[in-house]
Amino acid sequence: MTHKDFLSEVQRRCGLDRQVCTALMSSAVKLMAEQATEQIDVEWQGIGRFVSTKHPEYVAEDPASGLQMMYPPRITYRLQSEVELN
Repeated sequence: MTHKDFLSEVQRRCGLDRQVCTALMSSAVKLMAEQATEQIDVEWQGIGRFVSTKHPEYVAEDPASGLQMMYPPRITYRLQSEVELN
């Protein structure tokens, strides 16, 4: 499902117009980003729980140049869904 498909589905299910739905999803993404920096899980009722995981920094070698590069730590979310898909 693409981002556009997701917004269309949320819009259809919630009965919102496109502009309101886009603003709502933009705010949700910003909120999740703020919570991610503090490693706080986000739970959306009826959708599931987004569990945050912090990945440490690491050094990797660029195969083309052979140079070693330092990659910063990052935080990712994984969805533990409450919804069963057909």
